[in-house]
Amino acid sequence: MNPLEKKLESLIDNKTKNYFVAFSGGVDSTALLYCVNETLKLVDGVSLTALHINHNYSDKSSNWKKHCIDFCNKWDINLLTYDLDISLIKGASLENQLRELRYKIFEETLNAGGKIFLGHHLDDNVETLFLRLFRGTGLKGAKSIPFRRSLGKGELVRPFLDVAKKDIEAYAQEKELNFINDDSNEDISFDRNFIRKEILPLVEKRWPKYNYNLSKFIQNANESYEIVLSQTEKDFNSVSSDKKNKIVLSKLISFPKNKQKNIIIYWIDSLGLNIPNTKILNEIVEKFVFAIKDKNPKFIWGTSEKEGSVCLKIKKDFLIAQSITWPIKSVNYCLKWSHNSILIYSDTP
Repeated sequence: MNPLEKKLESLIDNKTKNYFVAFSGGVDSTALLYCVNETLKLVDGVSLTALHINHNYSDKSSNWKKHCIDFCNKWDINLLTYDLDISLIKGASLENQLRELRYKIFEETLNAGGKIFLGHHLDDNVETLFLRLFRGTGLKGAKSIPFRRSLGKGELVRPFLDVAKKDIEAYAQEKELNFINDDSNEDISFDRNFIRKEILPLVEKRWPKYNYNLSKFIQNANESYEIVLSQTEKDFNSVSSDKKNKIVLSKLISFPKNKQKNIIIYWIDSLGLNIPNTKILNEIVEKFVFAIKDKNPKFIWGTSEKEGSVCLKIKKDFLIAQSITWPIKSVNYCLKWSHNSILIYSDTP
């Protein structure tokens, strides 16, 4: 049995009856779908469904959809297709909004339980690390894309997350699988493509096994983050109040500033809101928490293109976080600072 098929075999369990694969038609999802299909042929009483989401962003989108239909017909795989209307999507972050729509579809698909497999691989993980590092990430950003996590009433799994792209391509070639090539992956105006096409080839020439070595770093970062998270949870509990969106300000500022930042990140993340970047965090712990309380100071960050914008308020001895609807165009600088001002930041790097 091929190593990739062995990997899939270990993820098939007796309880799960419904399996899904996110299927774009590219080499990664094509190899994954074929591999899952071959593995499930040996299992009784299970179903497999491919999910193709047509983003309609390319003049080739309809051809890609047809390719996926033809592929599934050839291998006798059930297929569900979804067509998105990008004309209804407003704002600059089209890529992020399309991603959110995809995951909503995945979640709805799993309302009856089951597992959905995605084709992310080792090289995706490394590219994500580079992206986050260039944007000034902290320890949390150095973590890997999660191998598995709950979604809806089921589970999302990335079986190939420790498999190199070249090994997936070799498997597709060995099985003589047809797949599509998205021209947008060659456009280096996108940050991820620039990293993949311009930076990583130079790194690979000098350090041929860089992706495996960085994978070890990511794993170490995962373990370190869990240790920090455990301590931060204890610290947060010591400053929390009877309401989730309120923490005790005097207790917060009794901690060293690095711990204050960790507590704020943990708190905002637990509320499902946009986590502040490093610049915003510094403003909060250096200035905002010392603002004059009777002036009702506020600190706002976020953008109109993304849900979860945050307004921090100080009332008496409480720091209060609220979700807000963004009423103005986003900016990427501090408009003004005084004890009673509103600070507005973009959440872009």
